Amino acid sequence: MKELDISKIFGSKCRAKIMEKLFLEYESGNNSGFHMRLLARDLDEQINSIKRELDSLEDLGILKHKTELKKKIFFINPRFYLIDDFVNIFLKTYNPLPKIKEFFKNKWDLELVIVNESVKEKLIKPGKSMLDIFLIWEVDREDLSNFLAKTFYGRKIKFSMISTEDFFNRLEYGDKLVKDILTEKGNIFVKDNLKIKEKLEG
Repeated sequence: MKELDISKIFGSKCRAKIMEKLFLEYESGNNSGFHMRLLARDLDEQINSIKRELDSLEDLGILKHKTELKKKIFFINPRFYLIDDFVNIFLKTYNPLPKIKEFFKNKWDLELVIVNESVKEKLIKPGKSMLDIFLIWEVDREDLSNFLAKTFYGRKIKFSMISTEDFFNRLEYGDKLVKDILTEKGNIFVKDNLKIKEKLEG
């Protein structure tokens, strides 16, 4: 099925990103709001673009704002009559894979990163994959956990991390679990310094 470019419906990529974040935060139980600079940083957008879109969304009645420490904090208007409709749209179109690939891109110590494609639907169903993310070597667990919590709006993500030595020892002794993880349907090899995918296909 062709993926829907939600930005073409909402007029701009910046507006779509703002609405996606705020509606998914709302759905997860967080409607405390965000100020412009935080949104600009989180969404990697210019502050002027963020301000323009926030003001426009407030004019439409979708957002409201409050002032804290001389900063405008924008949040979903709880009386907006299409909240459930927009939440459902963003739940169904949300794709965390670009964020995941960006996060792992500069993690030089990692030898292998496998992400199961089922994570694309993680916000609407837990999925049946053994693992969502499989890693070989080390990455800061707290950093990873914080990233996953933010990216998946508090949903539980199954990940496993083992050393290169442990990985090859398990392969040598025919560890069925590791082999099943490597060959699971829907695996996406985000990083593969060990050429595991090539060996599996060879």
